[in-house]
This record gives sequence, C-alpha cells and structure tokens, in this order.
Amino acid sequence: MKTLIAATGLTMLLAAPAGAQVTASVGADYASGQYGTSQEVRSASSTATLRAKRKRVTVFAALPYVQVDAPGNVVAPGGPLGLPILVDPTKPATRVKRSGLGDAVVGASVQLVPPRRHHLALALTGSAKLPTASASRGLGTGKADYSIVAEAAVPGKVTPFAAVGHTFVGQPDGYSLREVTSARGGVAVGIGKASEVSVSYNYASRVSDQVADRQEIGAGLDTALSQRLSLGVQGSAGVSKGAPDMGAGVRLGLRL
Repeated sequence: MKTLIAATGLTMLLAAPAGAQVTASVGADYASGQYGTSQEVRSASSTATLRAKRKRVTVFAALPYVQVDAPGNVVAPGGPLGLPILVDPTKPATRVKRSGLGDAVVGASVQLVPPRRHHLALALTGSAKLPTASASRGLGTGKADYSIVAEAAVPGKVTPFAAVGHTFVGQPDGYSLREVTSARGGVAVGIGKASEVSVSYNYASRVSDQVADRQEIGAGLDTALSQRLSLGVQGSAGVSKGAPDMGAGVRLGLRL
C-alpha cells in the first residue's frame, strides 16, 4: 500500500499556510494477493515518518521496516512509494520469508495555490526513494527512484481531489523496468469538526512486462484525537491482477 504518502498528500495540500510545524508519525501496513503471479504474496511494514512545514513548503522523510512472505523471485519494494512488485526471472520461485529495512523516502511539497474554501487548491510534490533496502533479500531493487506528483482539490464540507504522478525508476542489472505513471481521484467528506472519511480510486502503470497495471479502490478515516494527536485508518481492495487483493493500514501522528 501507499498509506503514508497517500494519507499525507491531501493533508499537505489542504493545510493552511502557517508558521513552522513539525509532525512525527508511525504507521503499520499489511497487504496480500497474488499480484498477477501464481502464488500469494504477503507483506507487512512499520514506518516512521517526520514532516516539517513552514508556510507553503513541507519537507518529509520516511523509513519503513518490512516483512515479506513470498516466492524468492518476487521483489516487493517496501518503501511508501508503493511501486508494483517485480519478478526476477533469475531467482527460484521457492517461497522465502525475509525482513529488514525498506527503502527510505525523502521529499518536499509546495502549495502552488493555497487552500480556500470552495476554491481550487494546487500542490506539487517531489520525492526520492533511496536504496536502503536489501536487494539480495528481495526487499528492494538497490536503485533509487524519483517521483513527481501534482495534486488538486476543492476544499469544503465535501472535498473532491485528484492527483497524477510519474516515477523515474532506477534500472538494476538484470531488469528491464519502465517508468511508472500513477493517478488518484476521490472525494473526502467532513464528519463533525474533527473527522473526515474518504474514498478513492488509485492507479499505477506496470513497471515491467512480468506484472500488470495496479488498480485499487481505497477508503480511509482521519480524525483529530486532540490538538496534537491524529489517527488515520485506511483500507483497499484490488480491482486488477497487478494489485493486492486487500490492504489495510493505520497511522498515528503527533504534532511536536
């Protein structure tokens, strides 16, 4: 799943410009499915994220710890970018459990048009997935990826939102990988003064000939538990062969 990036993207877009703010969060994600392969792939991750915002600019960094139960020829990138899984034809398909640090992500977002109620808000986010995961254990490719995402929303009691992105994928030896185009669209609805529910459709193009495009339907709930503490819960269901059958995630944020 893309829980952390997806969960924070709309937040960064719609947050009103203000003085310096720092937020730390921890999240947990789980996903399972065949992803168009012949065997079940299960992955779980725990991710720590730090985000700092000043006026219209937000910078962020995230580092996951990943656990994967999958065939040995399946590479399951564990970073929050959530790229589709890869199949390495040079490795055996024997089932292997492995765990370790995933790929770290660093990036920055800028509000091009600050949010105003019932007016269009625009933001642009650039990020890099750093190769901190073990390529030999199938937790990453060993190469950096770079992404840019444009986001739009119209804030209100009911907030439609959309995003389109492109990822320049690193090319490890032995692979022929494609650049990935992604899109996301949905609507968020405010509940009371402190909560919001959302539904969305998420798409990512195939990263290689061995896997299919990834399409998912997602839903989430975000709520402020206090002035400093927030909770987010997300779930998803795959609607294409290249997506996990199901995914779930939870995130707890603390404004420092």
